[in-house]
This record gives sequence, structure tokens and C-alpha cells, in this order.
Amino acid sequence: MAEIQIERDNRNEQSAQGHRNGGVESPNRSDIKNSNKNDSKNEPEKKPSKPFRWTPLKIILMGIMSSVLIIFGTIYLIDASHHEATDDAYTTGHVHYISSRVAGTVVDVLVDDNQWGRKGEVLVKLDLRDYQVTLDQARASSGRSTTNDFLLNVQKGNGAISKEEYEQSHATLLVDKASLENASNQLSYCTICAPTDGYIGNKSVETGNRVEVGGALMVVVQDAWVVANFKETQIGQMQPGQLAVINVDAIPKHTFYGWIDSFSPGSGTTFALLPSDNATGNFTKIVQRLPVKIVFDRESTRGYESRIVPGLSTEISVDLKSVKNGQGLPQNQQIHHDQQSHLQTDGVQH
Repeated sequence: MAEIQIERDNRNEQSAQGHRNGGVESPNRSDIKNSNKNDSKNEPEKKPSKPFRWTPLKIILMGIMSSVLIIFGTIYLIDASHHEATDDAYTTGHVHYISSRVAGTVVDVLVDDNQWGRKGEVLVKLDLRDYQVTLDQARASSGRSTTNDFLLNVQKGNGAISKEEYEQSHATLLVDKASLENASNQLSYCTICAPTDGYIGNKSVETGNRVEVGGALMVVVQDAWVVANFKETQIGQMQPGQLAVINVDAIPKHTFYGWIDSFSPGSGTTFALLPSDNATGNFTKIVQRLPVKIVFDRESTRGYESRIVPGLSTEISVDLKSVKNGQGLPQNQQIHHDQQSHLQTDGVQH
């Protein structure tokens, strides 16, 4: 009976303590121990980790992987020592601006944008009636002066006129002949022709336009090559004739070839609008870039002539150990290129 009374007193005390704590009963210590035991039983048993062991298969695989990494690393280092590459390279070309040498009204435009034109082909015709009138007047004046000069020359021989009078008349004849030649040239300038072979671009002239002297009408783009801006630390072993592999961003599925043609006579900052002056202020050394002209191999651009235009981004890799042969490409690259051309030709025939 005494034990039962003691247990009741403990329960009453715990209940009163719970009311004082805001109505929350404090857990019994035995309950906490039982709960911890249940949680420990529910947790999965941790298996001891096995130590790493080198088996023969693992040793062989590690050896193969190490050998592959060493081989590829060696190839990369050898290749990098024989090549210099840059992505600071762009295509450029001869851009001929076509303008009028005389003022006049356009009566005919015979070409359109992106059209291929031949040297001497007529591009634009101006109204030549006013210049034809000027030519006729100059021709008539020159005829009169020629006749007058002949008659005065005869009179000078007879002593009818003085030498000074004849020289004055002869000077008038020379002036009229010059005017006739100038009028003939002005008339010929009414027909504007292409100065060279190339593609027509940036055409801004239309029939009926009034053009002035020197006004830009269109451009003729001739040829294309690459200007690669290599760092000055990259050009130590470069020389004209070395092979260059050219990847054009606009034509990603074709690799072009070329070779170094020449080096610029100055770095990029030399020809800048505001060249740097290192003799003033604090000096900070900056690696300069030197433009290198790289020309395309004609065989590698066959079929892509119209797509290689000035202004395209390219990536260049120069083979420092190559030397251009008589056919253009280095010997080993020429053989590879001939094989590719042969395969492409066979594919077209089949």
C-alpha cells in the first residue's frame, strides 16, 4: 500500500509540473530510454567498408589509361611545338569603289547586287546628250582652227604675216585640240565600266538618279585572303611559304588551306588612329599583334569562291615545319588534298 501511495504522489507531482509548464507533461526518463532504444533498432546497421585492393585487372586498366594519357599528351606537346594558332583572324580583299567622273542622269543600270562582273563590263550608263553637244562644238572649233593654222602657215612662208601672228594662231589650234580631247573624254565617262573582275556589292544607284562627280555608286569585290593577327611571341619561327589551315566560321564543314604570303610592316598599334606613346607616363608592357597575310590555295576554295567574302571570322593554324612546293601546298598536304578531291569526284560520278 505504501508503494502504491508513493507512485500516486509521483504522478500528481508530474501532473502539477506539467500544468506549471503550460500544460505540457515532461517525459518520463524511462520513456526517453525506451524511445532511444527503439530508434537505435530502426536505424540500418552500418556495414564496415572494405579496404581498396589492387587486383591484376585494375592494375592493367590503370596502366592502359596512363599510357593513353602519356601518348596523347606527348602528341599534343609535339604538335603544339610545331604549330601556332590564333582566332584573331578575318578575311579581307580588294574592294573597288565605283563612282562617276562626270555629273549626269542615270539612264541604265546593267548589274545587280551580288552579281559577278568581268573587267570592262558596262555597269552604268549616263545621259550623254549634253556631252555629245559639247563634243560636236569642240570638234567644229578644232576644225576651224586647223584650217586657219594651215592658211596662216602658208602666208608666213610668203612673208604676208609675222611670226608672232602665226604662233598666236597655232596656240589657238592647240587649245581647241585639247578642248576636243577633253570633250571626248567627258563623253566616254558617261559609260561606267568595271575596273576588274569581281562581285558587285553595296549598289546604291538606280535608273533616273542624278549622280555627281565622285559619288559612290557600288563596289566591286576582287579576291579574298586572310589577315591573321598573331602575337609577337608567336611569329619567331614563321616565314613566307609555310602551310596554314584555315577554318571559316561561316563554312564550318569545310577546311581550307593556304600559306603565309607576307608580314605587315608594322604592328596593329603602328597604324592606329591614336598610336600609343610609351615615352610618357608609367609604362606597362603589352604583347603586340602583327598582321600576317595568308592567301588561299585555289584548289581548296574550288566551289566556295562566292562564299569567301571580306569580313568573315576565321581560325588559323600555321605549320612551322612545312615548306610550300611548286604546286602551292606542301608535299604531304598536296597528296592528302589530291586524295580528297579524287574521292569527291568519284562520289559525283557515281
